[in-house]
Amino acid sequence: MRSPVTPELRTRRLVLTPLEVTDPPDMVGVLADRELYVFTGDGPPKLDELRDRYRVQVAGPSTGDEVWHNWILRLAESGTAVGFVQATIVDRVAELAWLVGVDWQGEGIAREAVASMRSWLEVCGVERLIAHIHPEHAVSGRVAAAIGLRPTEEVDVDGEVVWLACTS
Repeated sequence: MRSPVTPELRTRRLVLTPLEVTDPPDMVGVLADRELYVFTGDGPPKLDELRDRYRVQVAGPSTGDEVWHNWILRLAESGTAVGFVQATIVDRVAELAWLVGVDWQGEGIAREAVASMRSWLEVCGVERLIAHIHPEHAVSGRVAAAIGLRPTEEVDVDGEVVWLACTS
């Protein structure tokens, strides 16, 4: 499988920009609402924590067996950051994650962004997609279903349901 550099992706309303170490000031407000953490139990990151996190994510994994792709979701018209999507790839399997800030939820942004990411991952040779979704997080379940993932019987160590799709 090819392991390309994370590209910029575009949809009708969004630009998915590769994560940069300069993105924390744009994202700290997006991630500030406690409502985003109802299912995860953690809380909003402070600016310095986000800077540290993004430095690690931009540097990439310390081992050669996985590839990280991280994008900031920006509105195409204004460039405003509204969320993120991520894919961690190991052996043609991509684990997906996504988040859209509270102020932009309910507009189909997550679905649009995740669908774009899925299309790009397929072109790169990814064969399976996985997402871990809290069983009570119906909105994330709808996003996953919209791009073809289906819940399995498997529950991970955090109590999240493993969702799966094959790309071919």
